[in-house]
Amino acid sequence: MQRCYSAMRGRITSPGPARPVFRASTDLMLLTQRLRIEPNGKAHVPGSLEIWKNLFISHPHGKYDGKLTKAASGWKEPDDLVEALFALCRKAVENEPLKVYMAVTDLNRYRTKPLEAPTVDRLAREYRQFGSQFSVFAEVPSLSDKTILQYLDVAGSVTNIHDHLLKADTAGTMQALASLWQIFLRQGSMPQEEADASLSKILGGFAKVHNARELFDSGRAGVQVLLAATRTPEKTPAQDRLIDLLAGAASPTDADSHRQVVENMIRILEAQRLINLDTIFEMADNLESLTKGEKLNSNLVTKLAAKINEIQLPRASLSSAEKNSLAFGYWTERHVEQQRKTNLRQAIEKAAGANDAERLRDLRGLLAPFLRDCLVGFNYVHYAPPGAQILLTNPLFVRTHDFLGVQGSQQTWRVTEVFGSGWPSSAGGRLVGSLAGLPYALAEAEQNFLIPTREQALIWGDLVPQMILMAKVSRWWNVTPSQTRWVALHMSQAEQLLAESALNAPRRTEVIDLLNHHAPPVRVRRISDLIEEGRVSEAIENVTPSEMYALACDWWSAHKDDNGVFGQEVKRLATDEPQRVTSAAISRAFGTPKPTLTGSYLPELLNIRTFPTLMGYSSRIMAESWESNLLYYAALADEVHISPSQLNVVVPEWTQQTVEKIFATHLEDWPALLRSLRLVGDDVRAKAKKQLAVEQKASLQ
Repeated sequence: MQRCYSAMRGRITSPGPARPVFRASTDLMLLTQRLRIEPNGKAHVPGSLEIWKNLFISHPHGKYDGKLTKAASGWKEPDDLVEALFALCRKAVENEPLKVYMAVTDLNRYRTKPLEAPTVDRLAREYRQFGSQFSVFAEVPSLSDKTILQYLDVAGSVTNIHDHLLKADTAGTMQALASLWQIFLRQGSMPQEEADASLSKILGGFAKVHNARELFDSGRAGVQVLLAATRTPEKTPAQDRLIDLLAGAASPTDADSHRQVVENMIRILEAQRLINLDTIFEMADNLESLTKGEKLNSNLVTKLAAKINEIQLPRASLSSAEKNSLAFGYWTERHVEQQRKTNLRQAIEKAAGANDAERLRDLRGLLAPFLRDCLVGFNYVHYAPPGAQILLTNPLFVRTHDFLGVQGSQQTWRVTEVFGSGWPSSAGGRLVGSLAGLPYALAEAEQNFLIPTREQALIWGDLVPQMILMAKVSRWWNVTPSQTRWVALHMSQAEQLLAESALNAPRRTEVIDLLNHHAPPVRVRRISDLIEEGRVSEAIENVTPSEMYALACDWWSAHKDDNGVFGQEVKRLATDEPQRVTSAAISRAFGTPKPTLTGSYLPELLNIRTFPTLMGYSSRIMAESWESNLLYYAALADEVHISPSQLNVVVPEWTQQTVEKIFATHLEDWPALLRSLRLVGDDVRAKAKKQLAVEQKASLQ
């Protein structure tokens, strides 16, 4: 600690090491929270120390720090690297080496075999361009070094395509397929043992794309790889199968809930005027059959032409700011115009009149932009926020995803951003960049459509998208009633312990000591005072569900002989279903995605304290440290006897209601979130009680 503090302080104390608030560099908090320590007590160094020495000495984009560059040649221990990362935290500039270190460390976190040194070196040196894509690798620890390097190679070749429209379509198609692959693995629809081979096959088709025909063939081949990897029966319609898989369960046990999820997804696809995937493939097959002398399917061409005619650009007057920034979306509008002007019948007649079989085959390239939008649209509907107003009201929202950005910005592989929000000509905005941050970007765009019931409801600008995100990334088809019961028992035990603490001083001391491990000291003191004064209800209202769950876990870990009512049932569940109620299983079922904290969208519970605001502002780190919603909803579902599969329908609805009911007076008013959660819980309980009364009355009659 002394060494790291001295490094951060520096010899020249400007800027000063101590301020009245936390430093603007939140990465320092990430380093201290998530630093991985090896069994020998040393910090984990991905690859080798030599790689990091060379990175500081000869970085491709320039030196990080002159003094550290000179000192790097003498590094001998992992602590030397950690000291350098701390030293850079005192600078006002972005601490890129720390971001690279944390990103690559997260890639190694769950791998049985750490990344090889050459792979780490390549990742570190290309982080600035492809760093946003690392979340794809972090979520699938079974990926081989070869496939990771193949991904970077293909991304580099796509970046070098000179035709901007072809480059945007190629990048969009490839990223959409990779994102679908990621979703199917996360949900268990694709076996982990096939993850590496299937992604490698998908990427292979995009290694060298020279024209639209090759792009279409690569995209179609990628779809076939996904269908084969997910054990799709032959002759199954591709569109229906992919929607079923995206809904979260290929063979659902709760058909009604699955149907509701599927219907919502289809409604969004229809609102976006996207052409059916099977229709696109049928048209491609018909074009191929023309080369063999068969007839044109006129009905199919007419059907496609009708769908193309539905594509309309927004018609609205432009403000001065919009006119000045119109060039930002130039290639996006070209993409939409290209589709609107597509006349398949005319192109086919010209090629057929010239009796040119190769030219007829090339016409498949006209379908490539439509295939890209269809595949990108599948990703949009999977992550569609509760309500999905922007997706339902802007029919071009998927088509206008900008994979290029302004000329020279190289947005193709960067994290997804919302651009043009609030402009009439953009109909609510468009998303720019890759699909790596699509879930958060969609939630961020949607939060502007949520109507608060009280003023100041959306005071945490980063928290609201994170709450929406955790309700959409997770799926609960494979969760069992024993797991929701397990969470509910822990919540009940925590409340009982807090209540007993008001009557038993030794118990209060022990409970407060346990709570100190999970809640901030200021709030712990307030909870202690409230319990001592006998105000148990108010004390409970100041404890988050995640803290309650952790408190009960710690209690039963220290009191294995607890034979209370809740303790006995917990022991029974642990005996009957030991694999279902492990810490890892509960973390996977009711954890939250943390792309900033862990570099991955894989849901998990970290059991960390809620982060404070930084420099007077909320942050993604603060938002991701909030792990209470899903735990609360799980306990609520158990209380009102809702099956876990129904969580796929009700959690997005409950989340939207929770967001709309938030009423906070300042940034540190965390109890406002708890009040909102409990208001939604009260409404759910009241409706359940009313429904039960109606059913009982009907049974008596």
